[in-house]
Amino acid sequence: MSRDECKRDFVRINNQFNVRIVAKDESARYGTREINTSRSINVSASGLLVNAAERIDKDSIVNITFMKPNTFDFFKGPGKVVRIDDNTDGTYKIAINFINLSHDDKQMLDYYIQLGAR
Repeated sequence: MSRDECKRDFVRINNQFNVRIVAKDESARYGTREINTSRSINVSASGLLVNAAERIDKDSIVNITFMKPNTFDFFKGPGKVVRIDDNTDGTYKIAINFINLSHDDKQMLDYYIQLGAR
């Protein structure tokens, strides 16, 4: 186990699934825009890392929707973009921390993630 894994509050798993990301965009027709081709790289109850075809500015608040690992329930919640890395293929690796999640929501998400880690 790496040093970073020891410091984590929640289990993080590498898992690819579709993620719907909607960002505020005042120039868009309805004030928001959907970020296309978003796929997860890893996820924990505190946030996720995704590959996306479009760049999102750091510190942007986004709405996230994805199917929880090992269930048919959806996770829906807000997140804050904390890091953006350029990939060599012109896409972006975007780190998002979940915000305003209740303790119970984090615990439930962590439960499903731990099932996937087994």
